[in-house]
Amino acid sequence: MNLRKFFRLKAPCANCPFLKAGGIELNPGRLEDIKAHLLRDDYSSFYCHKTTHLNGGEEDEDGEGYNPSGREAHCAGAVAFLLSRGRSNIAMRLAFAEGMITPADFAPAINVIATDD
Repeated sequence: MNLRKFFRLKAPCANCPFLKAGGIELNPGRLEDIKAHLLRDDYSSFYCHKTTHLNGGEEDEDGEGYNPSGREAHCAGAVAFLLSRGRSNIAMRLAFAEGMITPADFAPAINVIATDD
């Protein structure tokens, strides 16, 4: 995984589900589940929705999992959410250690995302 490309997004998309207002509408409880999973599992990442299926990723045959294309990017809203909680996942920590990103890169994003559960 190329961490520089994986963390190329520093601001949430215009309709990022993590935004305080204007995000895409998810099924009831879905965003809360995503946030809980990110906080519970340091190994998990959340791909930006604009970098998934459009880049060749697809659901598996059962529709239970996602097969990444390798061109996905980590959701900047999800990074900002984790940082707002004083947390980071393993991919973030590796990118921080390598100097590819800094928490300051995402500081403006923290102001526009919903940080509540």
